[in-house]
Amino acid sequence: MVLPESFRDLLDPAFLEVLDRREEGDRDHVVSRAYRSATHKVCAQRRGRKTMGPACLPDRMRFLVASEGDEAGVHQQEELLGLGSWTRDEPFGGRAAWRLRDMILVTIPELHLDRDHLDRDLESSFNERVDLVVYLSKHRSESGRPSLTVHPIGNPGPAEFGGQPETLVPSAPRWMTAALRGLRHAGRALGYEVTFEATHHGPYLTSPTFFIEQGSTAREWVDREASRAIARVLLNLRPLNAPIAIGLGGGHYVPRHTDVALRRRIAFGHLLATYALAKASPGLLEQAVERTEGATLAYLHRKALSKPEVRDIEQRLERLGLRIVREADLPSDREDETS
Repeated sequence: MVLPESFRDLLDPAFLEVLDRREEGDRDHVVSRAYRSATHKVCAQRRGRKTMGPACLPDRMRFLVASEGDEAGVHQQEELLGLGSWTRDEPFGGRAAWRLRDMILVTIPELHLDRDHLDRDLESSFNERVDLVVYLSKHRSESGRPSLTVHPIGNPGPAEFGGQPETLVPSAPRWMTAALRGLRHAGRALGYEVTFEATHHGPYLTSPTFFIEQGSTAREWVDREASRAIARVLLNLRPLNAPIAIGLGGGHYVPRHTDVALRRRIAFGHLLATYALAKASPGLLEQAVERTEGATLAYLHRKALSKPEVRDIEQRLERLGLRIVREADLPSDREDETS
């Protein structure tokens, strides 16, 4: 990574002297810090002159997070590094971090579920706005079916696996649905089922977040082709240009919502399974809407809900201003609908 000459005049001479003495292989993260420092000074100058430019837009970064204790996530991280021209950034928590375009790839020592407020720590460490957090993870299931999954996080009920009880984390509907679509061809070619999962487990963050997983057994966790498929999707990921919805009803793998997302132009945020709705606290539906930013639609898997449940949900959604849609109401899928 090379610091533009036009920025060198904005930096402290002593800092530049240290930078110039650095060995080439050890200076990338220092250049990144210098670039951000100079950009902030350019912005301050432009604000003073009341003339803004592209450099003054707030930095919005996507953070990809692997856990040392999750072998599938570590393999996904290794494939990401092998497929992209990443540069070393400042270490995070004493561990190497890598930067590519608007992405930063980090590793944490604990399991994903056990570390709340990671987004706050990332923002503080890198001095970047956290636009999205994607956790690289294994998937475990009693069925043992080879699966590639994506899902929003949060606890509709008790916090049995990290996070906070009865608290949802902001979802990332356009990013997450784009990831599902990106996985469908490569995943199926490898013999994997590609599916959403309903909202579940921690950790707790205040930034848009989703998990991307491979499983469902130890054999799939070490499948490098599956890890590479996930890495390619993440490197090429762009948010889907589609109306945003919450999904309600169905089992843990919300198959109806998965099918609709792959066939129609819609981006799902929080997905509340029938079992979660049955035990939900009074404000859960409202929280799902609030933490699916931009949601204007709701899609119900009606056959997975009783008629009284459907009536109650429809009334509450109407009060929240959401339009309830069926598949026929939605435009057909176009795979190039990204922005």
